[in-house]
Amino acid sequence: MENINEITSPALKQKSKLDKWFWIFGIVLVITLGYIGYDKYSDYRYDKDEVLYQDGAYFGYNSAVIQIVEQANTCKSIPLNYKDKTGNHTINILKLECLSSNQLGCLYNG
Repeated sequence: MENINEITSPALKQKSKLDKWFWIFGIVLVITLGYIGYDKYSDYRYDKDEVLYQDGAYFGYNSAVIQIVEQANTCKSIPLNYKDKTGNHTINILKLECLSSNQLGCLYNG
């Protein structure tokens, strides 16, 4: 009669190999799912931040235009500064309705 350890030993070795591969597969699966989850979360955060940035830019431009129009209604010259390739420049904006008819004639005639 054979020893019981000799009969079950190959089965135990096979089970041990399967357990080893099961754990390796489990660890790789957890790492992969973690990476995919992190990637999707990063995309979500980027999209959310981009929308917030665009909304803020729109609000800023809208507020600037409203302020220019409100200042123009006071009939005062509004200096606007801008920068281009040749340097810094300033232009003055004035509402046409604020000019008297005499000033308007001088403006168009030179």
